[in-house]
Amino acid sequence: MTKKKVYHLKKGTKIFLFLCVLVCISSYYGYQYYQDYLYKQSYEYKLLELGYKQEQMEVLVDKLNDEQLEKILTYQYNEFIPEFVKTKYFLFKNLEGYLSQVITQDEDFFKYHGTEGYDYEHLVALVNVRATENPYEEALLVDESKGYAMLANKYYELGSDYEPEDLVDIELKYYYGDKKQIRSEVYEAFKEMWNAANEEEGIYLIVDSAYRSYEHQKKVYQFYEDSKGTKYADSIAARPGFSEHQTGLTLDIYSKECFNAKTFSKSKTYAWLVDNSYKYGFILRYPDGKKDITGYSYESWHYRYVGKELAEKVYKEGITFDEYYAFYLE
Repeated sequence: MTKKKVYHLKKGTKIFLFLCVLVCISSYYGYQYYQDYLYKQSYEYKLLELGYKQEQMEVLVDKLNDEQLEKILTYQYNEFIPEFVKTKYFLFKNLEGYLSQVITQDEDFFKYHGTEGYDYEHLVALVNVRATENPYEEALLVDESKGYAMLANKYYELGSDYEPEDLVDIELKYYYGDKKQIRSEVYEAFKEMWNAANEEEGIYLIVDSAYRSYEHQKKVYQFYEDSKGTKYADSIAARPGFSEHQTGLTLDIYSKECFNAKTFSKSKTYAWLVDNSYKYGFILRYPDGKKDITGYSYESWHYRYVGKELAEKVYKEGITFDEYYAFYLE
């Protein structure tokens, strides 16, 4: 019988194979350690460690950039932050303002009711347009460089010396009452809209108010203040220097069909303007149900010229000009 030959590995070979196995094992665990190290440096890990749930963490990482995430990591865990971040018109610069509108458990245990029951979209809108601040206090100057997109309201002031350089007289056929002026481009856009309304629906648009100087607005405001007090005056008229009418970009529009402020919103003219005015560069400036945003009661007759392109964008967004300005233009 022939004996089978048994091969024995040389000592050097054994050592080499042992070292190979050792290197493989070390590499595997080293790689795992390195991956673990990288994960612990990630925002995902740090946010979870801070107390955010998986879903909350994903919202923050998806919506915020690195600089913003670094800022979030300096805060203590706050369950309201992801709720605000999810909103369409969230502005990171206003985060502190948003958080001031809700109650955390640490702030008031008895009034704290979790994250339910808040209209986050509305709170974001209020803070964005500065409606949570006291109007007329620390007002900023209107940014005239924005042109037809400038914003004048209770937080942005024109001042007493502002007067457009391109004012033109409105023809008598288009207005009611005393002589009126408006900026030239606005006038051309209005006449284009007037023709369209007349041809399509037989509507005869009438301008009740157009450009108002600082002194004119002062008299308007004073009338309301003297008759019903400051609170009422502020709800229905701008203080001098803060009026859109002073920009020369605003028209109060009625029609021969209806010249009554109380019933105009139910008129055929109003329905046509709401659906079509944006095509000619105008927007309904103070919509119904938006007083807390715009600062003014509903004015179905008050139309602001912003240009055709911008008017279409505001119309399609379905928000007030104050909100649009704060999010897209400011």
